[in-house]
Amino acid sequence: MTDMRALLRFPGERRIAVTDCPVPALSPGTILVRTEISVISNGTERQQANETRASLIRKAWQRPDLVALTVEKLRRDGALATINTVKERLGRPMVTGYANCGLVVAMAPDVTEFDIGQRVACAGLGHANHAEYNIVPRNLASPVPNAITGEKAAFATLYAIALHAIRQGELVIGHRVAVVGCGLIGQLVTQTAIAAGAIVTVVEPVPKRREMAMASGASNSYAEIRNAPADQFDAVLICISGNETGTIIEAAAKLCRDRGIIVCVGDIAPKASRNILYRKEITIRQVRSYGPGRYDPNYEQSGQDYPIGHVRWTVKRNMKAALTLIESGKLDPTPLVSQQIDLEDAADFLAAAPTMATIIRYQNADDRPKSSKPATQIKTTGTMRIGLIGAGNYMTGTLLPRLRRHEDTAIKAIVSQSGLSALAIKRQLSGATALSVADDILAHPDIDTVFIATRHDSHAELACKALNAGKHLWLEKPLCVSREQLESFKQIAEQSSQQVFMVGHNRRFAPMTAMLKKHLPKGKIQFRYQVRPAPVPTDHWVNRQEQGGRTIGEISHFIDLLSALAETELLGLQCDWINREAGDSIWHMSFADGSRGEVSYLHAARRNTPKEVLEVSAPGFAAIMSDWRKLVINGTTVLRKPLLTSPDKGHDDAIAVFLDAIKSGIHDPRIPGIDAEIHLMDQILAAASGDGQYGPA
Repeated sequence: MTDMRALLRFPGERRIAVTDCPVPALSPGTILVRTEISVISNGTERQQANETRASLIRKAWQRPDLVALTVEKLRRDGALATINTVKERLGRPMVTGYANCGLVVAMAPDVTEFDIGQRVACAGLGHANHAEYNIVPRNLASPVPNAITGEKAAFATLYAIALHAIRQGELVIGHRVAVVGCGLIGQLVTQTAIAAGAIVTVVEPVPKRREMAMASGASNSYAEIRNAPADQFDAVLICISGNETGTIIEAAAKLCRDRGIIVCVGDIAPKASRNILYRKEITIRQVRSYGPGRYDPNYEQSGQDYPIGHVRWTVKRNMKAALTLIESGKLDPTPLVSQQIDLEDAADFLAAAPTMATIIRYQNADDRPKSSKPATQIKTTGTMRIGLIGAGNYMTGTLLPRLRRHEDTAIKAIVSQSGLSALAIKRQLSGATALSVADDILAHPDIDTVFIATRHDSHAELACKALNAGKHLWLEKPLCVSREQLESFKQIAEQSSQQVFMVGHNRRFAPMTAMLKKHLPKGKIQFRYQVRPAPVPTDHWVNRQEQGGRTIGEISHFIDLLSALAETELLGLQCDWINREAGDSIWHMSFADGSRGEVSYLHAARRNTPKEVLEVSAPGFAAIMSDWRKLVINGTTVLRKPLLTSPDKGHDDAIAVFLDAIKSGIHDPRIPGIDAEIHLMDQILAAASGDGQYGPA
């Protein structure tokens, strides 16, 4: 268990502070870097600081997209769930920084291209933070030549932005270029364009900044864009941010020659009247960070590089080129460094007047993080000591609030991969420890119960470790995402008979489920369950192949509910894929008593589409449940939830049953148990495979 110091933003408290937090944990394809130098980019980071310190009303004004999502969640899930989600989001610490240099102190087993002790330049918000230690994906780190100081190497990320900008501008030797705005990024763009052989004119109202650009080799400078010569420039690179976007783009277009290029490096919307762009056939381009690969999860998280013959300049290749140019002396950030500060002073600095570039130095004594053990807890008879693995939205918004309502539970430790989400929860609880390595919880002798709510591909490994460690276990669905993982469960099932094991199939515990079961007639029943999950971005982690896809991640919820209602053995399960890539599918179920079920899992076209509608039919019987808000049986509404209250999907009762089973030591028949959960997942994986069927159709 390890701690470090990091500069974090706390949006809910409207403050920025250097805080103790867990050292993040390695994941496949990453390295652990001990930071030596990081760079504060005044434009980007001061904007983030201002957003953090803004009032809630101002935050809402700045992000109307998030306001719209909040209103939709209020309509769908009710006020309490929405308030919990907003509190969790605002209470979660956020990292700062995106450019640094440090030493590799550990590597994931699949990373072989670096050496322990090697210096690397690192890139990316969330990876190259203002923190003593960082977990960096292999494609966002580049080895630093011995001849380059750490102070210069830390600028590799920022120079990569400049390199990407001049590539977007298609600059070649002899091109005439105008750089509008000579803040830090503008200065780096100016240096890089000159190194590429361009003839550079700068536009900047601050005299000192114009002088710095001229000292770097700019040919001319102007205080205002209207004073620069018109129709002269092959490219205009806009390195400022602002709201008067039409004015800036149109002024830049006047500077361009026929068929010139405008490159938006700063936060500028590419808007202008059509006529001025049309007459010269102006091209407008954006600069998205440091080059191709940024924001691509396959490149950043999975470590898949782009073939050099197809994508010549990726993020990492731009960083390597920047380091080579720094080593040769063609690029030099030294004149741009206004001051150097210690990490402990960084929060105060962001509240002070802006400067050009600021270097943060880190005073680390060792190549290893310092270990810190939490104070030994005295075991209290009758109190369940709980460890939480995973600190995402579901854990914080759904499970945690319910666990805290049980007086006979004590949450002792929380794990999240970066440690920051765990830190957010720790700050709400007394006596809890924030961690970044799940094994620390599993080996903790004072923890007897574990809740796991992590990404789907990690469920099986973590669950097997928890059961091996003798912990009672609540595991969020799915049980696993592959047959190999299922086999690991089968091997451990016989050894885990003493622990309470439960998959978070909460719908079987919902009050509407109990009411419906009470009224179901004997004999054969027909279930028709329509599930319309709200759309998520195609690059969301839940859609990735290694996660099993969204359907495998969720479908057990709905099949388990129909099995609980039927109260008889599920003999056959068949999957008809409508669109396998999208996850759209129809699942057919046959039960031992002749009952039939159908789950149609088809993505909704719009967010306000009802997510779940269950129709139950039998001779003389008809029932319909709508979004866990209304249950109608034979034409009479028997249960209804008020509009702004949260729908009751059984989370409260499910957790209560789980905790009661641990306290009493008596198996509750409402909990299927590990063998039944293994059998259900076996059926699902078989039906989802090529033949699409398990058992009789």
